[in-house]
Formats: sequence, C-alpha cells, structure tokens
Amino acid sequence: MEGTRLALACLVVASLSGCTVISGKALEEVAVDRSITTASIPPVDPAAAADTLSDSRTVRNAVSAADIAKMDTAPLAWSNADTGASGTITAIRETRAGDAVCRQFKTSRQRFDGVALYDGEACTTGQGEWTLTRFSEDQ
Repeated sequence: MEGTRLALACLVVASLSGCTVISGKALEEVAVDRSITTASIPPVDPAAAADTLSDSRTVRNAVSAADIAKMDTAPLAWSNADTGASGTITAIRETRAGDAVCRQFKTSRQRFDGVALYDGEACTTGQGEWTLTRFSEDQ
C-alpha cells in the first residue's frame, strides 16, 4: 500500500510540475510554425515597404515640381515605372514659413493589389531641396 501511495504521489507531482514531453523529441528538434499570424503586429513585407518608399519619392518629385496656379483646373498624374504604380495628386495647398515652403496634398495610388488614398506633405529643406515629411494611407 505504501508503494502505491508513493507511486501515486510521484504521478501527481510529475503531472503538476509543468514539464512537457513532445513525442520524445528534444526541444531543438521541434519545428516552429512561422505561418501563424496574429492581429497584434501586422507582418511587414519588405518588398511592399520598398515599393511604398519608391512611390512616395515619385509623388514628392511631382508635388515639388507642380505648378500650383494650374492645380485648380486639373489634377496632377504620376506614375512609377519601377513599381508599376500610378495615381492622381489633388488638393495641393502651399504654405510658407520664412524660407521654408510646404505643400500638403492628397493622392491616389493604383497598383496590382488595389487602390489606396494617401495624405502627404512635402517641404523644402535648406537650398530648395524637397523632403517628404508625411505620406500616410487614409484609413
């Protein structure tokens, strides 16, 4: 009877200890399933990020070269041969603060994976060089 109690006690302790045996494999041999996606952090596609950066530069160049006086009559088309994306820039609004010039704008972006709308801003830095200070997808 004493042996049965000892065996039962050992079984209870072992089951509550938190140890896990996985099919007799060592932990290093267990495969990790990386295909599982959670909603906490969206996966980042490096190619898509590079395409967005390339497209944002193309848009920045179009916005900085735009003739603001003519923007009231026609939207400004852009296209990026590197990514295959294209779009239309509308609602360019220019503001000045001293020597700095900023242009806020809206643009569409059409690609093989769909259409998106963006809000952006490009500003001059230093000697007339333009930089994109904001380029975010409308939600």
